[in-house]
Amino acid sequence: MKLAEPTTHYAVLYVDDEPKARLYFLQSFEDDFPVYTAANANEAMAILEARPNEIGVLISDQRMPGENGVGLLERARKLNPNLVRILITAYSDYQTVVDAVNSGRVFRFMHKPWNPEELLGVLHHAIDYYSALIERENLLNLKSETIRQMHMADKVGSMGILAEGLNHHLRNSLTAIRAFIDLSPSSEEGLGNAHLTGESGLWLEFRKHAQCQLDRIYSLLNHVSEASPNRTAVPEQPVNVAEIITKVYSVFDHAYSAKHVAVYLDLDPTTPEIPVHAERFQQLWRLLFTEELTHLSAGDELIIAVSPAQDHSGRNVVRISIRDTGDWPAEEHYENLFDPFFVRTNKPEDFGVNMMACYSIVHLHGGTIHARSGSLNGVEITMDFPCDRTEPPSVSDFFQSLVAHERRWKERELEIQSA
Repeated sequence: MKLAEPTTHYAVLYVDDEPKARLYFLQSFEDDFPVYTAANANEAMAILEARPNEIGVLISDQRMPGENGVGLLERARKLNPNLVRILITAYSDYQTVVDAVNSGRVFRFMHKPWNPEELLGVLHHAIDYYSALIERENLLNLKSETIRQMHMADKVGSMGILAEGLNHHLRNSLTAIRAFIDLSPSSEEGLGNAHLTGESGLWLEFRKHAQCQLDRIYSLLNHVSEASPNRTAVPEQPVNVAEIITKVYSVFDHAYSAKHVAVYLDLDPTTPEIPVHAERFQQLWRLLFTEELTHLSAGDELIIAVSPAQDHSGRNVVRISIRDTGDWPAEEHYENLFDPFFVRTNKPEDFGVNMMACYSIVHLHGGTIHARSGSLNGVEITMDFPCDRTEPPSVSDFFQSLVAHERRWKERELEIQSA
């Protein structure tokens, strides 16, 4: 996992209603920076919205038809708080300076006509400052992701202990119960021989129900065991995510249709393969489709989208979004979805551990999984699987990067103050 590299080639957007001023600015600085120009605030905002990751500095004249420079800088700050803003005016207006500082939070205030050499130095400082802001934001994102990954690892480790304990103790107890059920009479004739003919129908129904519940408990334990981090790992291999999803869904297609739940698959054909444990990855989708089928009702929708993306650290990942329109308990936090004993509905077949197993499987593949509010009170689950399973940086590597950045940050601040 590595940070997206800050660039020193961010663009400058110059806003002035005078065509000659825009041309002069372009000719003066186009060899030093990528330059965009706009004649008014609306044109400037359109360019900023179209190029949110490209423009690092906004420099605007104060007096323009329509919205003035201070208003533009304030709007631009709401669009991109990191954007470095510079105000230029031909009028020595103290109130303009106050408004610019208080409302637009400008980086520098300059007068017209500006000196190209002086302004070039200011722009270099502004670009450098913006690069530092982006670098700091990347580091904060990485810090947040590092802490979250540590939390996931701790949680998955606890789940492994729980899974091993459940399998060991419950299977021992269930062996005796299964033996009793297997030896009990399974027909009217058998019940007659056992002198239970008076309530034969009740006994047969009870035996059938008990057998069904035993099978479900064994299935549950197998699901938990499949996701356990203590389970012997199998070799990873590249798989096509769309093919796996389509294959597993074909098993559930009839059940979803019978329940009148609409399922939509939006599978980007450009999505790369990812290295995974094939059986565990298929198990993930069996659990997900089972979980959704359990709590969705007639008329609900399930939308699954798969596409290539980049995470906060700049890694290439395959991003999977699972959105449904089912009900969600208003008092519950969405991350509770992955707690082992949480159930989204009051249905007896909802065990509440399927999503715990999904959480574990995603983590064991070096991925991340989140739950949040979806449309129409539903849930949206987002999973990122890395395309390259390289090891993430250690915590010590992260803090070394943080210390180095803080040193560079202070140096830039001193340069700006002394300019």
